[in-house]
Amino acid sequence: MKILSTLLATFAIFLTANAHAADTAEIARLREAADSLHSIGRTDSALIVGAKAITLANESGDPTQIVGAHSAQGVFLRSSGKIDEALKSYETALEIVTSGKFRENPDREAIEEIASLYINLAVLNLDMQSKEQAAKNAEMSGKWIEKSDDPSLKSTVMGVIGSVLTGCGLYQKAAAYQDKAYGYALDAGDNESAFRSAAYAMLASDRTGDKTQANDWREKCNRLIDSIQSSMALLTYYQAECSICLKNDDNKGSLAWFDKILKLDGIDNLPFVVFDCYNNMHIAYAALGDYRKAYDILLKSNELRDTIWQQQKADSLRDLTVKYETKETELALAQSEARRANTLMWLAVAAGLLLAGLILFLIYVNRQRRLRMMKEMEFSKLRADIARQLTQQYVEGLENERRRMARELHDGVCNDLLAIQMNMSNGQPIESTARLIDSCRESVRRISHELMPPEFAYATLDEVIRFFINKQADANRGKIGFTYSSSCQGADWADIPDAVSLEIYRIIQEAVGNAIRHSGANEVKVSLDFDREDITASVADNGTYRQNSRKGLGIDSIRRRAGSINGSVSINASESGTDITLNVRI
Repeated sequence: MKILSTLLATFAIFLTANAHAADTAEIARLREAADSLHSIGRTDSALIVGAKAITLANESGDPTQIVGAHSAQGVFLRSSGKIDEALKSYETALEIVTSGKFRENPDREAIEEIASLYINLAVLNLDMQSKEQAAKNAEMSGKWIEKSDDPSLKSTVMGVIGSVLTGCGLYQKAAAYQDKAYGYALDAGDNESAFRSAAYAMLASDRTGDKTQANDWREKCNRLIDSIQSSMALLTYYQAECSICLKNDDNKGSLAWFDKILKLDGIDNLPFVVFDCYNNMHIAYAALGDYRKAYDILLKSNELRDTIWQQQKADSLRDLTVKYETKETELALAQSEARRANTLMWLAVAAGLLLAGLILFLIYVNRQRRLRMMKEMEFSKLRADIARQLTQQYVEGLENERRRMARELHDGVCNDLLAIQMNMSNGQPIESTARLIDSCRESVRRISHELMPPEFAYATLDEVIRFFINKQADANRGKIGFTYSSSCQGADWADIPDAVSLEIYRIIQEAVGNAIRHSGANEVKVSLDFDREDITASVADNGTYRQNSRKGLGIDSIRRRAGSINGSVSINASESGTDITLNVRI
């Protein structure tokens, strides 16, 4: 449903007509800007720009522009969870659309805006589980878009209507609309859109139990598949076939389609799709009795899950850091203003000495003392407010971390316990079960350690990293040897800011983790050097990484963390090992 909402949001905003005047062109520009902000997740900014578009549309008096601006704003409000405000925005647009004057001779732009409004209402009703109303609004959108003379646009809208009706459980109607979308796509010469519509129609037909019709759509897909270059279009078809196989308990068939999905170009850039495949594949293998493959796929699923959540954790920490630095900047600005005011005050005092003499100077000093005390009181109040806000943000960060740990326990440790249960049920060797128990124990141990971040207020960066390396050496004794060296010339470890120390520690932690998990190394060397202005950290191993293993989210996380503290990262990999070096200038 989230994917469908995003597609509909993008579709709704791009229904902008050609400009007939300067105001119309500016409204179109604002709507495109709001859509761009919404597409990258900056919904609050999109709402601000969308409000400007509404203001300009109201001033223009053009009912079509007003309908389009309010319809788009409803999408942004819905994405922000402001359902009541979204309904008010849609209601404003509906009052215009349902007026007789607006419907007398609607032009192409008006028709497209009306169709967009009704499909947006359909998605909103579907989100709120009002499926009957969602279906009515979707079909109303279909009636209006039929009046358009653009086959490409009609194909897009009909396909979205079919998806909404599928979500409503009206599979027969959904298949009929996908049939229309397929025909319009062929008229427009768009084989890729036709291919997608045929795949969705095949799935909807199968859900109705009409296997003959489903096979007809499958044949249409097969006729078009050789001309399809887009991996996303192929992914749509493969997922539809997987869904049909899983519904019909065809585990072997579903595994074949999952294999095709995992071989698509660029699938590594869609980690959540890969994660979903692994989750279904290990269930299918278990149902077929192949518990060894089920276990192997489950391990891959857990490894990918850890990588995805590591990225989510890094994003959460970065957001918290940005908020904290913003507050620090505001505080620094307040202090700068206070210093500037103090300078002006002393200039005024000097002028008073020259003009009024000693008596006026004493009066002025007494007055300024009172003012300064008032400013200090205001500043103390401001500082207390900022401290409360930072405390609130810290508590929110802790709540986010608790939810993340809950997911790890549910999806990680519980899955490991499931694998242990399967081994015991099928009489697997005790050694295999023992390894699973060790893996489960290590997962719990890792989670417990992550609950205890380093306290740089009580220890230096050198002490924290030394402690971390010693813990890794104990945990991997007999398998991997660890060495740590450090030097501090002309400076003190305590001179390094806490925020920089935390990022350097996390980068070393990520690099050491990669060496342990992926390189097969038996020796890891870590070094840290500080010479007053520059910090150099290095993690070197003698292992060999698997192909593409270093293109994952771990290396991206290291580079983003380095960038957040104005640092640079270099990676030198060869047959003899890999060296990751971080340089930060204080």
